[in-house]
Amino acid sequence: MTQALATDRTVYHIATAADLAAAEDAGRYAGSALCRRDGFIHMSTAAQLAATLARFFAGRDDIVLLGLDVAGLGDALRWEDVPGVGIFPHYYGAFTADQYRVLGPIPRDGDGVHRIAALMTAVEGTQ
Repeated sequence: MTQALATDRTVYHIATAADLAAAEDAGRYAGSALCRRDGFIHMSTAAQLAATLARFFAGRDDIVLLGLDVAGLGDALRWEDVPGVGIFPHYYGAFTADQYRVLGPIPRDGDGVHRIAALMTAVEGTQ
C-alpha cells in the first residue's frame, strides 16, 4: 500500500439499485455480475470515483454509492495495480449490511455528468 492510500479511511463501491436490493434481500452484498466474475468487489478511492463513473457508468441513473470504512474490511481489502490505470482497492469477499453505508443515489447534472460532491461532503463530515 502506498502512503497516499494508507491515508484513505473510506473506500467506495458503485452499485446498481437492483444489485443493492438483491443484497438487502440476501443479507449480504457480493457485488455485480462483473465483480463475481472477477472474484472481487471493484472499489474506488474518493479521488478515483469521478473517473470510474465516467468510464463504467456513463448515462446510468440506477446507481448508488456505498461507503466502506477501510479499517473494518481487514485483510480481504487489497490494494492492487490495474495496469495502465493505477492502484485500486479490491475486496475479496462479500459485505454484510453493517459494513457499508448507502450514501445515496448518484445524480447527474444537466450535461449527464454524475455529481458526487454532496455525497462526499456527507462522508467527510462523519470522519
